[in-house]
Amino acid sequence: MPVDVNRLRTERVYESRVPMGTLAADLAMIESLAAEWRAARRRLQLAGAGVLIAGLVGLALFVPVGIALLALAIYLFFRVRSYPKAVANHRARCEFVKSLAAMLASDADARAQATMRLAFDPKRELLSESALPHRKNGKQRFYKASWFSIETGLHDGTTFTETIDDLVRQRSFTNPRGKSKTKTRIQSMIAMRFAYPCEVYGDATPLGEKMQKEIQLPPAAAMKGLEVTGRLVELKVLLTGSEDLARASSMLALGVYRMLNLSREIEARKRAQPKKGDAQ
Repeated sequence: MPVDVNRLRTERVYESRVPMGTLAADLAMIESLAAEWRAARRRLQLAGAGVLIAGLVGLALFVPVGIALLALAIYLFFRVRSYPKAVANHRARCEFVKSLAAMLASDADARAQATMRLAFDPKRELLSESALPHRKNGKQRFYKASWFSIETGLHDGTTFTETIDDLVRQRSFTNPRGKSKTKTRIQSMIAMRFAYPCEVYGDATPLGEKMQKEIQLPPAAAMKGLEVTGRLVELKVLLTGSEDLARASSMLALGVYRMLNLSREIEARKRAQPKKGDAQ
C-alpha cells in the first residue's frame, strides 16, 4: 500500500500494516518528502520575505503595485502551510524508524505483517499541572505525546512491540522584568515488549535480575522498568534527547536477546539431563 501523502499532509501521520521490506521503502519515501517539504518551505519563506519588502517599498512609490506585491507576499506565506512544518522538521524520526526496520528485517519473517504508526505532530495529553514555587505566575505542566509504535513477529516466534512517547515538562513564569517566559524539556520513554515462546526459550524469569545488570545503555538513557515472566519481557527506558534513540533501541533489543539465548541454553541442558527412573 503506497504512502497516503494527503493524510501525511493533513494529519501528519503514517500508519501501515505491511511486510518489513515494504515498510522500509515507505519510510524512505517519507524521508525524501520531508527533505523536499523543508526545502520548499525555505524557498517560499525567502520569496515571501523578498516580495514583502518590495511591497513596502512599492507602497511608497506607487500604491497599486505595492498592494499587489503585499497580496503576493501573503499568498506565498500561506502556501508555506502546504508543506507541514511537523513533517519537514522531523526527518530524524524517519531515520530512526528506518534503522529500527533494518535491525528487525533480518529477524522478522518476510511475510509477516508489521503494524506501525508514526506521528509527526501528535496531540499532547496533559498528565499533571501544578504551581511553580518561587516564580511569579509560575506553572508547571507535564504532557505525554505518543508518536511511534510498531509490532511484528520474528522468526523465533517472538512478537516484538516497541512504543515511544515524548514526556514534556513545560514551565511558564513571569521574570523580574515582567516578561513571560516558557521553558520546555522533552525526554523520550522507550517501551519494549517481547512475547517470547516458552517452548523455545524456557522460562526466563530467573534471569530478570541478571538482565537488569547486563543490559548496557547510552549515557543519556536510564532503565525505568523491567519485568520478566514465563512468556514476556517488558522494559521501559527514559532517554534525554533524541540523538541516541536508535542506539538505545538496538542496545535494549540485543541485551534482551543475550539473556533469552542464555535461557534457551539453560533449558536445553535441563531437557538433556536424564529423568529420574531412566535407564542408566
